[in-house]
Amino acid sequence: MSKFQDIAVKAAQEAGKILMAHYGQLTEIRWKELEHGAVSIVTDADIKSEAKIISILKSEFPDFGIYGEESGGQNMEADYVWYVDPLDGTNNFSRNIPLFGVSIGLVYKGQPIVGILYFPTINLMLSAEEGQGCLANGKKVQVSQRPLAESLYYAGGKFRNQMQINLNLARACGLIKMIDASSYELAQIAMGDAEIYYLTSVPHDVAAGVCLIREAGGMVTEENGTPWNINSKTILATNGVIHQEIIKLLETKIQ
Repeated sequence: MSKFQDIAVKAAQEAGKILMAHYGQLTEIRWKELEHGAVSIVTDADIKSEAKIISILKSEFPDFGIYGEESGGQNMEADYVWYVDPLDGTNNFSRNIPLFGVSIGLVYKGQPIVGILYFPTINLMLSAEEGQGCLANGKKVQVSQRPLAESLYYAGGKFRNQMQINLNLARACGLIKMIDASSYELAQIAMGDAEIYYLTSVPHDVAAGVCLIREAGGMVTEENGTPWNINSKTILATNGVIHQEIIKLLETKIQ
């Protein structure tokens, strides 16, 4: 494990301790405004988890940029930038649904080169680095080879006041689920348990997962097939086998 992975894993584990200390114990939930009049929630666990992660990363990599969901960007012109979601799946967390996690991705010149996802309630740690494959709790994992008719599609449900589900894709796939935790959904694709994630691209939500899926043998692009980068507006992540088939579905007018 490189120093990048080693420190990011430690940061995720420390953040996980904070999340578990607050899980089921929330006394205050605050609302924050997003674009287009949408709103989201934030808790003390989000804030404390992010502060811990940033403190650890900055102490080891002081010249790197860092973007945190709650605190925004620092030194974003750097070649290396960490993208941090300290509590992905806050809605689940606030309702005592155990599918939430910590997401830490390292991006070099627009492309993720390290991805760490940690789910403390189920003790699941995924890690990947460019060219080294993807591990889940230390064991190598790969995407599935399922065809579209048997594939599980993770749709986003209501997101920023719009429904994030494509009806053409929904009709063609085998299963549809909405979990509202991008980190877990992307992890499922990397581990071969799901096949499709299609949504608006939110960098801090997906940077780590992009690295994981690519290293597990999957494919990640924009909805039109353009290679994904940190500035992309959409994200399509699949097992690769069905990727071009899905792009054609997304290009077709919904009937």
